[in-house]
Amino acid sequence: MKILYSFTVLYVLTISFLHAQSNYKQGYVVNMNNDTLKGFIDYKEWSNNPTGINFKAGNGNSPQRYTPLNTKAFAVNNLEYYERFIVQVSKSHVELSDLSSELDTTYSIDTVFLKSIVLGKRISLYSFTDKIKTRFYVLDNSSDQVRELKYFLCLNDETNTIKEFSGYRPQLLRFAANYQPGNLKISRLINESSYSEKKLTDIFVAINGYNNKLVVHDNMSGKRFFAGVAVRSSKLTFSGANVVFPDGTQKNSFSPVLSTGIDILTNKNTKTLFLRFELELAANHFNFPKTPSSWSDIYHSLDFKQYTVAVIPQVVYNFYSTDNLKVFVDLGFSINFSAYNNYGYITTYSNSVSINNKYPEFERTYISFPLKVGVLLNKHFEIYGSYWLSSSVTNYIQFSGGLSAYQAGVNYMFGK
Repeated sequence: MKILYSFTVLYVLTISFLHAQSNYKQGYVVNMNNDTLKGFIDYKEWSNNPTGINFKAGNGNSPQRYTPLNTKAFAVNNLEYYERFIVQVSKSHVELSDLSSELDTTYSIDTVFLKSIVLGKRISLYSFTDKIKTRFYVLDNSSDQVRELKYFLCLNDETNTIKEFSGYRPQLLRFAANYQPGNLKISRLINESSYSEKKLTDIFVAINGYNNKLVVHDNMSGKRFFAGVAVRSSKLTFSGANVVFPDGTQKNSFSPVLSTGIDILTNKNTKTLFLRFELELAANHFNFPKTPSSWSDIYHSLDFKQYTVAVIPQVVYNFYSTDNLKVFVDLGFSINFSAYNNYGYITTYSNSVSINNKYPEFERTYISFPLKVGVLLNKHFEIYGSYWLSSSVTNYIQFSGGLSAYQAGVNYMFGK
């Protein structure tokens, strides 16, 4: 429990540290006088739409704060674009635990930055995310009106199901009838669509016409695959009562490690904080030679092999980041599935030998906690070192066998 608590605290501190860091990228701000100010914007991994940004005219200048009250638009060059609008913001929830049995259509009128997804000749698509949910908005360029695409959920107490109110479909069907009359393909696309950025983007591109000039901003989320090799130094330590070996008896094992995995990127442009799921294959060989017991002329020995497949979810944070160099810390836990050879615990007497097969019995499934630091070079080569906290691989009252490890490795990151 202490390890889990520490992991939680470290994760929270990592998030806090993330929001405190600066990451200035080239961009521009459009002020209320329609003046375009070029400079640098402190680019964050905005899980919610920003309520304000820090902007510097040059690297040596002090940052200034720009909000929807004094800014019409801003952009981080080639990455993200936001515009200021006064809009209705629905207040209904979409998380199952927060749903009510009555349809909630309440809203507030707010001045916010909307994130641009599709800038079209006829209609444009925007999004707004806060702590409640993500909403999508349509701008009708013929009238300059911005409206939320309606989508509500509520509980049906009688059938214990969720009722869905997809008001965005008739809204989009009206635009399709106006700009693409008689196009049954678009109508079918709308009627079968979900309330998601990808599906709505396809619809907006179709309504605007594929031949018309469009600016489509990529989805910020993404994924990245990797594979690697490493070398591991593992240490098995017996502690407790002198049953198997004296307290503190330990041996090391050196072995290669193969790994592969996927990174789930919140923002594929910054790659500052993301989730990693890794699969590792490793083997250990521990040889405890004849060790004197507390009884004279009696010796114990143990020689066994362990083969492990590990599934390792992790949180990775790049606390220093440039285009060609990133320095990161990595926290996670490993779910280990192990198999063992047909080993035996050998007791040697003055004139005889006894073998206790499969003793001590080692755990086939156990949890361990790796802590990792490393660097990413030229976007593809990751070099790291890690320490695995000691985890018990036995389940006895009188004694325990604790397994810890050091590891150094190289991963190759595929893609951009």
